[in-house]
Amino acid sequence: MKKSIIFLLAVSALILTSCKKILDKLPTDAQPGEEVLKSANNVLSVLVASYSRFTDNNFVGGEAQRTAELYGDQLDLTNATGGAPAQFVSRQFNTFNQQGRDIWFTGYEAISRANTVLKAIEEESFNDTSAIAKSTWKGEALFIRGAAHFELVRLFAKPYTSSPAHPGIVLRLKALTATEAQVTKQRSTLQETYDAVIADLKSAEILLPPANGIRAGKWAAKALLARVYFNMGDYQNAYTYANDVITNGGFTLGTDVTIPFKSNGNITLPPTGVIFIALGDASRLRGNFWNSDLNNTFLPLNNTINQTISTKGGTRKTSFTAVSPNGKAVSLKWSQLNDNGVNVPLIRLAEMYLVRAESNVLKAGFTDVAVRSDYNAVRAVAGISPDNVTTGATALLAAIRTERALEFFTEGDNYHELRRLKLSIRGVAFDDATALLKIPDGEVRVNPGMIQN
Repeated sequence: MKKSIIFLLAVSALILTSCKKILDKLPTDAQPGEEVLKSANNVLSVLVASYSRFTDNNFVGGEAQRTAELYGDQLDLTNATGGAPAQFVSRQFNTFNQQGRDIWFTGYEAISRANTVLKAIEEESFNDTSAIAKSTWKGEALFIRGAAHFELVRLFAKPYTSSPAHPGIVLRLKALTATEAQVTKQRSTLQETYDAVIADLKSAEILLPPANGIRAGKWAAKALLARVYFNMGDYQNAYTYANDVITNGGFTLGTDVTIPFKSNGNITLPPTGVIFIALGDASRLRGNFWNSDLNNTFLPLNNTINQTISTKGGTRKTSFTAVSPNGKAVSLKWSQLNDNGVNVPLIRLAEMYLVRAESNVLKAGFTDVAVRSDYNAVRAVAGISPDNVTTGATALLAAIRTERALEFFTEGDNYHELRRLKLSIRGVAFDDATALLKIPDGEVRVNPGMIQN
């Protein structure tokens, strides 16, 4: 096991000791008793538990990305013929899909823990730490709650670009007792869901310090806001936030495409080019997109994206792909490149450059040189010569979107891009609700009037 994981587990164990048993027994939406939350260490332990669930293999530490890739159109799904993944091939989902259950309940567990931290801080239930620490913890809890709601709505609801009036997800914005957690609560609209996400992230960006180690800081909140606005088609705000991160965040792209996916020893800061990272082992991603026997890779790339990478990907072709003896293209992003450990980069600086480039075009008032400069910065890391000739909105957008597909394959990005752009996905309309995971059976039992996908 990597030193970084051991370090994180050791720290977590130290601060979780006093209330671990209570946390383990809590229902998804319930909170610890008031006595437990009178200690700063106990509140911090709940915050660590929230991070742990948020970055878990069953949520943004792997399953969210795998699910988005299965939804999308860049994989060869020949082997996805059994269990939960098979339903992504047929688009005939049921409420018992294990992937859907894992994502839904792990995401809401992260939200529940975050709400508990917020309640303890807002009610001033403990006074054995500084006001600065409380402010930072509040910002972190708001970041996790907003980010978790955002990931859930992207995977269980139609895209915002379809209609803001469509059903979103169940919003959980307060800590609940075990009894309150059983009260029926229906899905908010997409507009209400996105409004809540933005409100949480805007509050977080004010409260969080610029640097916060591997935990969420101000720039992580700003970068996620850029992503949220971009998904919504609000390109002015997407441009503003992406530009702020690039200009003022102090991050650099580096010179090696593999660095964001490598981990050497203890991680106290995200790697070069990464704004926010999930510490873990990437085992869910590795187990699906790569196998030491390439012939046994469960989810290889399809020929279309492989050809694009081969002809336009620069060093991404040699660093990130291989062809198995049976002729299937395989992603190496999650393969422990050069025997280093693998964590999951959740927000990368390259995304901000591409968001700024595309938003610049779509908000109007752009110059060709400024747009090319942004996507050329991403190309340069992959050893691709700069593009100094492309001009005009249509051609520039095509260049940016190609670069994005090359940069983020098997990171769960493509599916969300297809929906933002209102493109069909393997012959199914971008906003077809029947092509979505069902709200899991456990949630439906609690909320019998639930609007189902």
